[in-house]
Amino acid sequence: MSSLTTLTTALKEALTGGPDSTRVIFAFFIILLTRSLVRILFGASASRGGRRTTAEEDEEETFPEPMPTGDLRRTELKKYDGSDETKPILLAAKGIIFDVTRGRDFYGKGGPYNAFTGIDCSRALGKVSLEKEDLCGNVKDFAASQRDVLNDWVRKFEAKYPVVGKLIDGDYNGKF
Repeated sequence: MSSLTTLTTALKEALTGGPDSTRVIFAFFIILLTRSLVRILFGASASRGGRRTTAEEDEEETFPEPMPTGDLRRTELKKYDGSDETKPILLAAKGIIFDVTRGRDFYGKGGPYNAFTGIDCSRALGKVSLEKEDLCGNVKDFAASQRDVLNDWVRKFEAKYPVVGKLIDGDYNGKF
């Protein structure tokens, strides 16, 4: 008996209240749930064995060349604020410059965290703020909890985005 015939028979039994109906319905539900989760987590191409269609390839986002490593001044960093899609998007935290271009939806022009780009945004990160007065590296008055929040952000950036250098003339003034 083929697996399709077995499945059909099992589904008929489940629908008519056969002896194993509860188990069959549960198994069928798990299969559907698993397939849906795979599609959500890995995209539609995962259900086709990882093969991409031409439409998916066309939709794939392109990024500028990675930023070469090197230290920058504030005036240079400002040029990488996401306003020019041909350039990488950079931000500094604790004086460390990160290339956040892969997070363009968040940090690019019009993104919710675009204000952090092109500057040292240490204060804003530590205070979890988008206020203009917090968009700087000055953290000398930070409480321990704010330092911890800033350090958590830096750890996240280090895990997700490449470090491309240090800010030479930045206003970050923390030692933590």
